[in-house]
Amino acid sequence: MNKRESVLRLMTGQTALVGYGSLLSRSSLERTLGRTYTGAFLPCTVRGWRRTWDAAVPNRKFYAEGVEGRIIPRAILYLNVTRNPSTNINGVIFVVNQEQLAAYDQRESIYERVDVRADLDVEVEGGPIYMYVCRPSFCQAHSQSPADAAVRVTYLRLIEEGLLDFDAEFRHHYRKSTDIPPAHLIIEDRAESQSA
Repeated sequence: MNKRESVLRLMTGQTALVGYGSLLSRSSLERTLGRTYTGAFLPCTVRGWRRTWDAAVPNRKFYAEGVEGRIIPRAILYLNVTRNPSTNINGVIFVVNQEQLAAYDQRESIYERVDVRADLDVEVEGGPIYMYVCRPSFCQAHSQSPADAAVRVTYLRLIEEGLLDFDAEFRHHYRKSTDIPPAHLIIEDRAESQSA
């Protein structure tokens, strides 16, 4: 559908962002803000994209206990989006100010902001709308072992908890437009203590 279904009007200094993974979760979104989020939280469709499991963050924190001992993945895989003309992803639009945008840029440091105004079913007026897309230098596909790259089960649970805030149709669309996480790379992750 090419017709815009909704209109979101931004105030001066505001930026709209599209969340499609952990940012579907209000609690995750609010951890970055450091406060309760009370702004727009608008479901949307982004045409011509698909969710993939290839955003690889160098790992300095997470590990798992395996039958042969501790596994420390070289990288942790998170959701990414890639252009795919046969798929539309769903997500949620939220709004931040310039200071908050800097905090999300830091959180999503291996991603770059991509303008998706032309791909949206929502019209955004008065400011930019971006979606975070993994920088090519951090994309890693077809890993064979969790020692190389792993998917954290706690990340999967965070997404599932976030999806509970949406209706069954939204959840169905999410699953249809998302690659299945590679089962052989999923770990019951634990985090190293931050104390020295």
